[in-house]
Amino acid sequence: MNALAALLSLLLTAAPPAEQLGRQVKLKILVDKVLQQHGKWVTEEWMVKESAAAGFNVYSPRRGFDDLAAVKQVTAWCAAADIYHLVWMRGTLDAPAGAESAGRRLVWASGVEQALWSPNSDEFWDWTTRYIVEYAKISATMPALLGVFLDYENYASNKVNNCYDLSYDQQTLQRFATAQKVAIPELPTTERKAWLEGKGLHEAFATWQVSQWRERCRKLRQAVDAHNPAFRFCIYPAPGTPFMVEATYPEWSTAAAPLILGDPWTYGRSSRFQPQDVALEANRQIMLRGQAIPKEKGIPYLYTGGIDPVVAGADPEFSGKNALMLAEVSDGYWIFYEGPTYTKDDHKEYWKWFTWANKAMDEGRFAAWRTPRETPEDWSLAVFDQMKDGPRLVAPPPPAAA
Repeated sequence: MNALAALLSLLLTAAPPAEQLGRQVKLKILVDKVLQQHGKWVTEEWMVKESAAAGFNVYSPRRGFDDLAAVKQVTAWCAAADIYHLVWMRGTLDAPAGAESAGRRLVWASGVEQALWSPNSDEFWDWTTRYIVEYAKISATMPALLGVFLDYENYASNKVNNCYDLSYDQQTLQRFATAQKVAIPELPTTERKAWLEGKGLHEAFATWQVSQWRERCRKLRQAVDAHNPAFRFCIYPAPGTPFMVEATYPEWSTAAAPLILGDPWTYGRSSRFQPQDVALEANRQIMLRGQAIPKEKGIPYLYTGGIDPVVAGADPEFSGKNALMLAEVSDGYWIFYEGPTYTKDDHKEYWKWFTWANKAMDEGRFAAWRTPRETPEDWSLAVFDQMKDGPRLVAPPPPAAA
């Protein structure tokens, strides 16, 4: 009898097969900056164990993507804790100033140039491919390595939008000119889009550039599949930029490895002074609208709503109930866990509510997000904080309803 009980316990606690994540089992992804920061940005086993004990089934440390030995070690710890490892890395690559990257830096339609390698540059794709293929190799023998979390938020100065849209850098224009057998003069960055439009070439330029993105993405997926066809790509911010929707959607998503989409538009409340029930319903509608985009594209995907404690109104109880609501209407949720301090009460409160939400998901009690608020809404404190610290980070406006 004791042996049977032990077997049942093992079956209940073992990690679900990866193909069940987001389907029979909700994704519960922790992108960790709080525990990792306490460990001086080096992942330690206790961080994985505490995340698993709180009910998360995917752990993604914010730093360490470029240390393959650390990637293997974190994966081994995740396997021992019966959860999965998702390697976090930026989807953008800083470009040096000056001649070294001249003509190959990202240029927006407005002419604004940023210190990022163009999405059409060999430098960007060589860097991206080098790391991701290594992760795929590791995952072939260590299946607890689920895939890679690619962050396409634009963190560089002179930001126009998230990455990427069409780039009007000189190298891209010249490659297009060669492909089309046309002559394109060297123009100031602010005049390039207008020149293409004036010559009736812009539509062809857009079509050609998207085809270049797709070819690069396809080659990366093929290189990954050579080692592990089940390797997952998780991309943020969903539903996505033109690069994400037009290239990564069709090329990185497969039946064996559905694309995981991380939506940030539900991080907190759309207004700091919005009551919890109103804010949760607003986020619910955002999630329903967001999922319509990959659904329309007809790709295999898993959609997850995001939470970030630093944004407006994302207090511990709201965040826990937000997590449960997001999982009810999608394939799970993910947290960009920043703001709290591991040794302080704020972390304890957030951890308590995330643990509550994860347990409710496992038990199928999704309606619990609608239960009355337990913690008083402290509007006076919110006003004080706003006056003292100024406006806090908030997610950009959500996509408009179709």
